[in-house]
This record gives sequence, C-alpha cells and structure tokens, in this order.
Amino acid sequence: MKSVYSICEGEGRQWCITLGQQLVRSQLCPAAAIQLARRLAREHHHVTGVPARVEFLGGKMAIVLGSYGVQ
Repeated sequence: MKSVYSICEGEGRQWCITLGQQLVRSQLCPAAAIQLARRLAREHHHVTGVPARVEFLGGKMAIVLGSYGVQ
C-alpha cells in the first residue's frame, strides 16, 4: 500500500493538498503546494516506511512530481 498526496486546484485559483480523500491543506499557491506536498510525502515515508507519491491533478492524467520508497 502507498500513500498518495495529490495537488489540485480549489476555489479562486487556490490550490489544495489531499491525502486520499482527506484534505491536508488548502488556499496555497502552486509553488507552495508542490513544496509542502513533497515534504509531507518524504516525511511520511521516513516515519512509516510506507511508499509515498506526490501527484499534480489538473489535466487528463496525473503528473507524478515525486516518489519516495517506490521502486
């Protein structure tokens, strides 16, 4: 099982981070959302040993921005 942190656009051109169906953080600019999601995924993998991935959602397919512990 792996943890997937997703970055998606919210209201008013603000961005949010979710972990599965749970909202982690909202009202971020894109750069801050990417940096925070990567940091959270790295820390999550470091603490739990569970593989973690960061995805950017916005088009037809998700763009993977980072993978930690995934081979």
